[in-house]
Amino acid sequence: MKITVIMYASIVLLAGNISAQAQSPHEAPLCEAAKTNRQIELVYDKDVSKGCEPRIVDVHQIAIGNNGKLYMHGWQSRGCTKGRDFEAERIFRFDKIKSVKLIEGSFGEKSQSVKAESWDGCIGSNCFIEQNICE
Repeated sequence: MKITVIMYASIVLLAGNISAQAQSPHEAPLCEAAKTNRQIELVYDKDVSKGCEPRIVDVHQIAIGNNGKLYMHGWQSRGCTKGRDFEAERIFRFDKIKSVKLIEGSFGEKSQSVKAESWDGCIGSNCFIEQNICE
């Protein structure tokens, strides 16, 4: 009986760790983009229903949050954000990414500056990143 309980507990713990690491088909191309300073074309959350063009994002970092979910940090140079199209540093939740396509393009000066600073996983005093996977 004890062996069965221990085996079951081990399987549950292992499954939890696997799901945190393998929760998105977008992880590999986004890590490639982060490591090689590439831009992506990103369809995010409800962009299509809002009639938005795909976002253009310079990928800076991919990280695992304290909640076990994946996040992308980058510089958005095109796309809808709160009904406007503007350039800004952004954090994207993997569970809201609909599609990713690597594209040709180079980081602008502001984006390069933001990437060089390296994101610490905090928004103000709210720090929610457990570890960077790639940058």
